[in-house]
Amino acid sequence: MKVHLIILAAGRSLRYGKKDKLSEQVGGRKLLPSLLFKMEQMKKEWMGYQILVCGENTEKADYTGIRVVNENPEKGISYSVFLALHTLCGLPEWKPQDAVCFCTADQPFLKRRTVENMVEGFLESKKGIGCLFFKGPKNPCVFGGKYVPELLSLTGDTGGKKVLRSHMEDVYFYPAEKEEIWDMDEERTIVIRGAGDLASGVGYVLYQAGYRILMLDVERPACIRRQVAFCQAIYEGVCTVQGVTGRLAAAEEEVKKIWSDKEIPVLIDPECTCLEWVRPMVVIDAILAKKNIGTKRDMAPLTIGLGPGFTAGNDVDLVVETMRGDTLAHVYEEGRALANTGVPGLIEGYGKERVIHAPASGTIRYFYRVGDPVHKGEVIAKVGNTEITAPISGYLRGAIHENYPVVKGLKIMDIEPRMDDRERCFRISDKAEKLGKAIWKAITNWEERCCGN
Repeated sequence: MKVHLIILAAGRSLRYGKKDKLSEQVGGRKLLPSLLFKMEQMKKEWMGYQILVCGENTEKADYTGIRVVNENPEKGISYSVFLALHTLCGLPEWKPQDAVCFCTADQPFLKRRTVENMVEGFLESKKGIGCLFFKGPKNPCVFGGKYVPELLSLTGDTGGKKVLRSHMEDVYFYPAEKEEIWDMDEERTIVIRGAGDLASGVGYVLYQAGYRILMLDVERPACIRRQVAFCQAIYEGVCTVQGVTGRLAAAEEEVKKIWSDKEIPVLIDPECTCLEWVRPMVVIDAILAKKNIGTKRDMAPLTIGLGPGFTAGNDVDLVVETMRGDTLAHVYEEGRALANTGVPGLIEGYGKERVIHAPASGTIRYFYRVGDPVHKGEVIAKVGNTEITAPISGYLRGAIHENYPVVKGLKIMDIEPRMDDRERCFRISDKAEKLGKAIWKAITNWEERCCGN
């Protein structure tokens, strides 16, 4: 028995948007040439023909197999299946007892060896259908010749999964790695849990790098540096961080509209329920809760936790150090970040003196705005009737939202002791920027590694 490979690459990328997703690059490689290279490396005794079904305008990649042009992609995936099988059945080495394996061209992290293992397991199983499995059946799928008539009878935008689901008792499943089944329909989306200043700095860097960002937070974020935090959109509907707009969204369609406007949607979703309809490439937990409050390694092909509370290789794939010092922004592939000391990092020799905690519970009232100079011992705010004095001189760098329900001991303000640059109060911190760049590099390295053969 021969297994003939069919690569489906004639779709119109409607779910992806206006761009041709097959011309996109992941890990420095264009999707279609990368897949074709992997598939052409298959030199197995069971390997039969290779057929590429592509559109009229598909980039002419080097390819030694058979090319079939689908001039009517609007007829749906079933028409590409029909064209491929019609071509295959007319070739001299095709036999009715052979099998056909369908691959889509938008799975950049799919490994050649995984496809080979799946096909070989299928052949040994004596089943009629085989596919990858991760939380359900996934592509690629292989069908024995007896299912070709059913495949030829498909209509509209329906592929082989319909045939597979009709014969689940006859399906061989091969377990796939979580990154391999991810496809480009969701673009390179990154979901960031938390939208405070450090999370926003990370989101800003990744947005500038070309990733599509979705930020999640609670209904009333307790953020101090609101001027550089996308969570401010939850209070005001819209905010801007260094020229990038964040906008509050209430539902899936609003998120997609904000993405189309090249902005960052902010969703009130502390439980991360959006994963029911968005399939991100990366999930980053930047809540900085000093513990893991719900992030799981299977939430995305790559999961990253910031700070203590995570174990790389266990509940997340990577952990990033958040403590100031020589190891700040170090990326751990194994183990944990440094334990929380409760003491802020030193700036100009000041640590805990920079941070102000509420001396009482109640409503806060400020006498100064962020960016105003304050002097040590000066009354700068009140919680209820309790006065708050500045512990050091400097600029008021951050202040919790006045409508936030302040409780005693809560971090509510901080002071910037460096007086040389007032605008520093309105810029992403050097710490946040360093974390963002380290995460960007880690994601890039991971993409390149996963896109390998």
